[in-house]
Amino acid sequence: MSEKDGKRVLSPEEKAEADAPTNKQWLDTIGGPTADDCPIPMTVGIVLLPISGRWRIIGIMKDGINQCGGSGIESVDHFDGVGIVRIRPVVNKVEIKRAKRLIVEQIPHLADIEFPKRPVEDDGTLRPLFIGAFSKDGLIGAAFVTPGIQAAQSFLGYFSASAGAYQCAELVRRTVAEVEGIAVVDEYRRRGVALALKRYIDAWAADHGACLVLSAPTNEAARGLNEKSGHRVLEPDVLLMLQVVYADGGPCSLPFALERGQEAGYSCWAFLPIAKPGGMSVRAGQCPSVASSPGVSGEEYFAVKWETRDGDGNWIATTSRLRGVRADVMD
Repeated sequence: MSEKDGKRVLSPEEKAEADAPTNKQWLDTIGGPTADDCPIPMTVGIVLLPISGRWRIIGIMKDGINQCGGSGIESVDHFDGVGIVRIRPVVNKVEIKRAKRLIVEQIPHLADIEFPKRPVEDDGTLRPLFIGAFSKDGLIGAAFVTPGIQAAQSFLGYFSASAGAYQCAELVRRTVAEVEGIAVVDEYRRRGVALALKRYIDAWAADHGACLVLSAPTNEAARGLNEKSGHRVLEPDVLLMLQVVYADGGPCSLPFALERGQEAGYSCWAFLPIAKPGGMSVRAGQCPSVASSPGVSGEEYFAVKWETRDGDGNWIATTSRLRGVRADVMD
């Protein structure tokens, strides 16, 4: 914000924000589940995550809104052979076009995704977002992250006829972040830029009320990136299981599986539980894919290995035997 002739003049970033669609408008456009009539209660908490190797307070959450002013976080670090790189959300249509072009060029199957054409207003909750890595040469890396729309739709696919299903689906959408893709310009690869983008996404998601970050690596390089950033990477032949739980960890819903086909080649699931202020959340785990194969009835039981992390970042696993994930066994 500046002044000219005694009048306040909007900066380019503020003009872009003023033109931005709201999160709800974007969700209405793509048909994502919304639930204005069933808000999810949130408690107050401080989100503390490492950015570029340093622990920083990046948000104070109250009722799902960041009281520190949204996503004005910029991670600045030095990379060998690259120099200073700034990682931040894109702020205008030009940056969105460049970020989209880079991502689609390197990950062609994302060309069919409904990308936002301009920055979506930051209301303190998860929203579709392009994140860019900028050096003195301009945009050298980009990522695209969305609310948990796929996960919420999968939940409704199983449980839409059950009481409270839409409230739970809304919670899934608001607390699960889905990483659609990360891309880095060829000459800047293997310098740590992709890893910095990945860690920034985790910090941004926690700052905006997420409890879980999901992604689907489609090659060994992406798998290695997820492992290096601390995400749990599952094998291709297991199911990713999610479950809505209460603050004390007790189940609020039956578990449900996220579908993932192998038509486009190798892919698997990766996830990371992240800081959560409190209240209801979503936990993740895995089970053998045979659990959802033809011939296995909803009355049969199978083991789900739920995985989370303690305060030191160590993985903790618990196993429970649960009934098959079909909508008709929820009632």
